[in-house]
Amino acid sequence: MKIRVLALCVLALFCQNTLALEHIRFMHNRLERNEEGKVLAEDRRGLDFLARDGQAYHITWDNVITRRSDDMPFVPYTKPEMIERLRQEFPPSEGFHFLDAHAYGPFVVVYTTSRDFANWYARLLQRLYEQYNAHWNRRRVELSAPEFPLVAIVLSNKERFRQFARLDGVNILDEQCAYYHKLTNRIVVYDMSGMQTFREGDRRRMGTMAFLMQPEAEGNIRTVVHEAVHQVGFNTGIHPRFVDSPVWVYEGLAVFHEVPDQRNRDLGWSLGPHLNQPRLLHLRRYLSRLLSAPTVQRPIQAMITDDRLLSNSATALDNYALAWGLFYYLERTRSQELAAYLKLLQSKTATSEDSPEIRIADFESCFGNDWDRLYREFADYIRRL
Repeated sequence: MKIRVLALCVLALFCQNTLALEHIRFMHNRLERNEEGKVLAEDRRGLDFLARDGQAYHITWDNVITRRSDDMPFVPYTKPEMIERLRQEFPPSEGFHFLDAHAYGPFVVVYTTSRDFANWYARLLQRLYEQYNAHWNRRRVELSAPEFPLVAIVLSNKERFRQFARLDGVNILDEQCAYYHKLTNRIVVYDMSGMQTFREGDRRRMGTMAFLMQPEAEGNIRTVVHEAVHQVGFNTGIHPRFVDSPVWVYEGLAVFHEVPDQRNRDLGWSLGPHLNQPRLLHLRRYLSRLLSAPTVQRPIQAMITDDRLLSNSATALDNYALAWGLFYYLERTRSQELAAYLKLLQSKTATSEDSPEIRIADFESCFGNDWDRLYREFADYIRRL
């Protein structure tokens, strides 16, 4: 989901309020909310607001009930403060629990499933966060510590997951078991079939090895890791959360890291990078179709400039495979240029201009403008894998 910050039509007012803590009472999804935070931008239609828990809201003026500001600086919630805030939204009386606030790095885990599954998932998130930071620091891509605690909500079954997604306004696929929401800044996942530590209605405990060896486990691990990479990426600065970065970059990054590792019998995943076999097979079939087409096609330029190719059901699978292949090829063979490209995208702001021409120019500034050579070397590399 894209977030476009509003045009700064009231620039003077915006500048005055950047250091002020705003207190806003407003209607959201037919519920009244009270939030502390900061205004990102406002115009005659409404305002974009970032709350202390990291959630972002677009609030139209007719939904604002009261608003005031004070001289206190904007400070995000600490982990203990975040948990206290979340207890109001996810009360123990409705079956919600929280893992230790002092464990699992920057993550706050709310769960209704078994504690064993919640612990497994929290350890997976922590391992991902640590290895992800180490990998990209070695590649000289500068990362930052998350501004907000990273919230993960672990639900007990698919129906609760679907209900939660509907409230979030997220359309999920039938087989989907997790999603990251850029507005709420949260991951939502459920204790999916084949990876649960306690089966419904059965008190027989399953060890980690047992559920990791289920047939569904590999696909489910791909999904939960993929969505976690989105959350970590948008909160460590590798791609800014409120900037319209090319979608292929953050999707390519996520499929680059999503690959399960069956050798890791504790978590079922390690950073790798491992070869993503399903994406590779799909990409080879896709490239073969392109080569047999009657006219020359330029799928890389199209994917860079048109984000819809990764959301349209008719083109998404082809372009996810292409995003993985291009990211894998650049990371493995041209890592310095890739690091420079990521740094260039990091420098963008919410007011930076974005167009197909700018995106192509950005890419060419790091990888050159010899597209024929790029296609030839890319295709040869994919064939040799």
